[in-house]
Order: sequence, then structure tokens, then C-alpha cells
Amino acid sequence: MNYGLYLSAGGALSSMYRQDVLANNLANMNTTAFKPDRVTTRERLPERLEGSVLTADPQWLLERLGGGLFMDPTRVDLAPAALTASASELDFGIQGDGLFVVNDGRTVGPDHHRLTRDGRFALSARGELVTAADGHRVLDRSLQPIRLDPTAPVKVNGNGDVIQSGAIVSRIALRHVPDAGALEKLGDNLYRLRDGGDVASLASATGSVRQNFTEASAVDPIQTMTAMLAAAKAAQSNLKMMQYHDQALGQAINTFGRVA
Repeated sequence: MNYGLYLSAGGALSSMYRQDVLANNLANMNTTAFKPDRVTTRERLPERLEGSVLTADPQWLLERLGGGLFMDPTRVDLAPAALTASASELDFGIQGDGLFVVNDGRTVGPDHHRLTRDGRFALSARGELVTAADGHRVLDRSLQPIRLDPTAPVKVNGNGDVIQSGAIVSRIALRHVPDAGALEKLGDNLYRLRDGGDVASLASATGSVRQNFTEASAVDPIQTMTAMLAAAKAAQSNLKMMQYHDQALGQAINTFGRVA
């Protein structure tokens, strides 16, 4: 009886966690270049197999129910979103695969390398290309800061070549992340590689840079709302089942207690 209670509790917790993730996605439906999180779960083996106690007596009827759900770490969905025209020459969108590389520290080094799809950039007082929101330095293919002439117009082609006064002065880095599960969200549209991964080890991306564009949020509000309603219904059903299990357990205790 407790077995069913634990299964229902696990189902309720996973559904509520899914609701939280979906709510965060929905809250960022208008955030530039936001990438939604995807909740992944996997089936837990029955207790006898999960604990590797293969000599224990199998409870076949219970084991047919499975062992409930495990919640795996969320994964970032890097699917490209629509590009929106911008009036700023320092706004850039990525068409296709790739992420910009920025540095969020005072010194350039792998410990401060971050990835982002948010291409709203600006020029710092030192003439460096930086993120407009936080002032993080945008890096070139060699993972060095990009310095520009603040008095000259800026042109950027699809390869990321930065052109001033008719000459290529730098190239914006675009890196490919083969496994979205390797990305950890840091907030403010920034990511880093899990487990201390180095951005320098990533290959160049195949996407192209579009000047005078920004990327919209990749959240689909209709699909997200529908998924939230489904998760809420699943959580409610599991909580109701927990009540049934509790009532049945109480009745069993009272009945067997009188018999004893």
C-alpha cells in the first residue's frame, strides 16, 4: 500500500516541477533570444532491481507498476527562433546553429568564458564590443576581445567578419555545442559548459550572423500553456491518489487493529 503512495508522490512532485519549469519559460516569452528548458524524466526501476538486491523475493504485481519517475536535469532547447529587424548596427542575430562567446570577468580566460544567443551589443568606453545588458566583452575567433574604432561605421557579414573603413578588423566567434545537455543556464541569457568544460574546445558553428537583427524568444506561449494545464492535471490526479492511499491505509490500520 505504501508502494502506491510513493509512486503517486513521485508523480506529483515531477508534475509540479514540470509546472515550475514551464512557468519560467512562459515568463520569458518576450525575452530576447531566450531558449526554453525541457523537462526530462526517466522510469525508475522497481526497488528490488534498483537496489541490486536480486535475491529478494520478487513482488510481481507491484513490480508491474514500475518504480516511479526520476527527474533528470533540464535541457536547454537550442532550436532557432525568428529574427526581428533592429535599427542598431550593433544588434546581431544568429541564423541557424551557434552561440556567441563573451567574457564576464576583468581578465580573459577560460574560467570567464560564457555563451549566449543574445546579440544586442554596444561599444564600451575602451572601444570594446560588449553586451548591451551587462557589459561583458564579446570575443573573436581567438577568444580575445574585439576592439573597434568608435568613429567608423561597423559592418558585419554572414561569416561574422567585422569590417571598418573597408578592412576586416576582427571576426565574431560562433561556437557549436553538440549536446545541449552540456549547457548550464546562469541567467541573463548566459550559459556555461557543465563540469568545467572549456569553450575553446568547441568547434566553430555553421550558422551565420545577421546584422541589424535580434532573435526573438523561442517560447511558444500556446504550447507552453497547454503543457502547463496538462502538468497541473497530472499533479492533481496524483495528489488525489495519495489521498486515496492514505484513506485506505487508515482504514486498514483501524480494521486490523480491532481484529488484533
